[in-house]
Amino acid sequence: MMEGMIRAFKESQMWVHMHLIHFVAAFIVSGLPLISRDWFGWIASAVGYPISEVLGGSYAPYSMGIQILRWIHRISAFGLALVLVPYILLEIFRITSWESWPECWSLGCLSRGIRELIDYYVHKRRVEFGKYNLGQKLWIWLAALGLIWMYSTGIVLWFRDWFDPGLWSLAHELHDIGFFLAVILLAVHVYLATMIPEHRPMLDAMFRTGYLPEEFVRDHHPRWYRKLKGEEGG
Repeated sequence: MMEGMIRAFKESQMWVHMHLIHFVAAFIVSGLPLISRDWFGWIASAVGYPISEVLGGSYAPYSMGIQILRWIHRISAFGLALVLVPYILLEIFRITSWESWPECWSLGCLSRGIRELIDYYVHKRRVEFGKYNLGQKLWIWLAALGLIWMYSTGIVLWFRDWFDPGLWSLAHELHDIGFFLAVILLAVHVYLATMIPEHRPMLDAMFRTGYLPEEFVRDHHPRWYRKLKGEEGG
């Protein structure tokens, strides 16, 4: 631990998080025209136009763009897997120390977590948060489940000839639904991470230093601070 600072994120966490941003941006840009031509077909046309011109207009810009975006989408999925799989395998060995686990599983704990979020963000009160609050823990698990959802349905879409047409159609609908849900939740996540003053030090720690000021941890994450101090004392 640096003097006056507490390690919040490891280098591997920071590295994976930054690459997640790159791949998610590629997913969104390449995925929107695949979902709606009326709203986002212009993206496909813009991507396909230069190649179409080089080929002498043999292919319409939109059709060429769709094919290019489809491959960008697939390559991004493969690239993200190359980033995530080694990270997940490493993290499994420290599964018991994950700070994203619920502190307890009762309805009382859930109710307390919701009250804490209201007190902290609405009433600006000091709350006994751990490293992550209830909302942040839910985001972590929703993101993990979302990745499973999108990869499962995406594999069916990619290798459609291996599956029953009914299953392919269902996977297509679920993939589109998952895409829209992911965009909405991601927008909320980005807003909370960048626009809420209380989260700014966490943002700086995730993308720049990996460390949080000890005073910030003590004031905003007191339960986690006491846990760290207890481990040090032991």
